[in-house]
Amino acid sequence: MFTIFVINPGSTSTKLALYQGAEDETPVLRCQETIRHSTEELDRHPRPQDQLELRLEAARRFLTAQGTGSIQMLSARGGLVKPLASGCYGVNEAMLEDLRGNRFGAHASNLGAQIAHALAGELRCPAMIADPVGVDEFTPLARYTGFPGMLRRSQSHTLNIRATAGRLARELGRSLESLRLVVAHLGGGISIAPLHEGRILDVNNANDGGPFSAQRCGSLPTTQLVELAFSGRYRDASELNRVLTTQSGLLGLLGSDDGREVIRRIEAGDERAQEVFRAMAYQIAKEIGAMATVLYGRVDWILLTGGLAHPPLTDWIGQRTDWIAPLRVYPGEDEMLALAEAGLRVLLGRAALKEY
Repeated sequence: MFTIFVINPGSTSTKLALYQGAEDETPVLRCQETIRHSTEELDRHPRPQDQLELRLEAARRFLTAQGTGSIQMLSARGGLVKPLASGCYGVNEAMLEDLRGNRFGAHASNLGAQIAHALAGELRCPAMIADPVGVDEFTPLARYTGFPGMLRRSQSHTLNIRATAGRLARELGRSLESLRLVVAHLGGGISIAPLHEGRILDVNNANDGGPFSAQRCGSLPTTQLVELAFSGRYRDASELNRVLTTQSGLLGLLGSDDGREVIRRIEAGDERAQEVFRAMAYQIAKEIGAMATVLYGRVDWILLTGGLAHPPLTDWIGQRTDWIAPLRVYPGEDEMLALAEAGLRVLLGRAALKEY
């Protein structure tokens, strides 16, 4: 029986869990905790990299409280790494250097491998990441923009997109490679991707475009954005980017990034909240339609997943996309289980740790 410690840092929380698994078994959750980091805590450490010790100590307290015993693998959420194929990667110094320096972008998920690396020395077991944000399986055509020297980047909620697609494949008794899917992760950020032969061929980078989400602005009119950048309202590019990616979307338009709160306001008769939420569904459906064209319109299923994947949002999306393909909804996300499953595959020798 193997024990796997799963580490998943998010923007305002750190999810920690212990799973146990053996041959021919799905890993079983032994215990889990979501540690919420207060606004006051995060304000004292505004850059994600500055939160490393805060989150590392939270992980140590979790392990102490659980009386863990022997752990065979640390499986962490991968952050903004260099472009990679999907799969499992051992944490090494080259990866840590890129993540510490935010070489490919700053995000709390960059801390996952760093926390795992620090604990691996203490627990004397290997550390890995799986299907990180930087997975890049784009076709050449998907990289183009109309501006010379500027290319589209592949960054997405890869872990949950692939985990959800794999779940559907198991339910259907088919291989993931045999399915043509459009998968939409709906959360603080939104990623919508076409999958063909198990590969993510394209995706809207949630920080750069696509639908607006709980906290992110989505695609903006280019000329208006340029005017805003030079208006003097913001000190520098970093401040404006922070507003666009953490203080916009539902939060900027309605003052809340909690989908449950927005639904309560709609049920109480708030017409503004309903219009904004419908506009989000409209933009999500439009992006699903765009990604369906990558698959030449031959789509087997559309999958909706993530924290916002609940009615009425999912109903409104389905009304606009049911002509493309049938819809399945997987509320929430399976990232913790997906990380545990990846760790178990490596321990059982069914997957090799790739080198970063």
